Formats: sequence, C-alpha cells, structure tokens
Amino acid sequence: LCFHPYKAVLAITEDLRTYLKSERGRSLVSFPDGSDRPIVGQDLKPMHDAAQAIVNDVVVSDIPLLYTPGQIGLAALLVANEQQENKQGIPQIDLLGYLSQRFGDADIEKMRSLLHEIGAKLQELKDGEYGCANYNVDMQALKGIHKKLKKCRLWGAKEKKKKRKNTASAEDGP
Repeated sequence: LCFHPYKAVLAITEDLRTYLKSERGRSLVSFPDGSDRPIVGQDLKPMHDAAQAIVNDVVVSDIPLLYTPGQIGLAALLVANEQQENKQGIPQIDLLGYLSQRFGDADIEKMRSLLHEIGAKLQELKDGEYGCANYNVDMQALKGIHKKLKKCRLWGAKEKKKKRKNTASAEDGP
C-alpha cells in the first residue's frame, strides 16, 4: 500500500500530545484515578500501540478500499481509546472534543457519524468481518484444492524443462 493509516496514527498522536499539553487541551484529559496532572511523554503510548495493532488488522482487510487512511487512523485511535478505558494510569481522552476544538470550522457531526461507522467496522474485524478471516471455509476442501494446484504447477514446470533440453540438443546436432 502506498497510502496507509500508520502515518496518520502517528501524526494524530503527536498532534494530540502537543494539543493536550495546552490550556485548552487539558480539559479533554481525565485519568481513572481522578488525578489532575498534565500529559507526559509516555501517556499516549498505550493508545498509540493499540491503534497500531488495529491498523495491522485493517491493512489486510478491505476497509482501506472504503475509507481514506486519515479516517481509518482517527477511527483506530477512537477504538483504541475506548479499549483503554478504566485501565490504571492510562488517560481517557475526549477525541471528539479534540476534533471539535481543533477543527472548529469542519462539519463535526458528519465527521462524528463517519468515525462511528468506521469504528464499528474496526471492532467487527475481530469477528472476521471485512477481511481475510475465516468466512466459514471448509479448510479440508481448501487444502485439497491447494494440493491439486500445486501438482499442476509442478507438472507444468517439468514440461518446460524437458522442452528446453530437447531444443538444446536439436541445436547442437547438425
């Protein structure tokens, strides 16, 4: 893939880290233990790592054909933030509030509905939807087909070698 959501996740995480250190951004962060401290360097790492894991699953699915990398990256961060909820020491971030504060002139409601739609699809990836999952395929039948195709491929390779030997001996003869 030329355009993938990995860079979008990294860029949004870095922008989020910078924004959450500002006065306006501090109101978007809450810690499960109730502490009111500013964001430090490694606070967003669990959310970033979870979003990267989601993107790893997305890349082998058909979701990149439906949405842009930026939309997928932002939705992956939203899903990762929801997965990190109530974990000790990991901040909860109002990402939709971040979007509305950071990009006030954009159509936030349209963006919110699109991100929830993509987020639902990202959560369904674990169930085998939208990707290279099982799709209830009979694995024994698939293995049988694979063996037959492998034999056909090997058979064709032997024929080519024989033809080459025959043409080489014909050229050397007269």
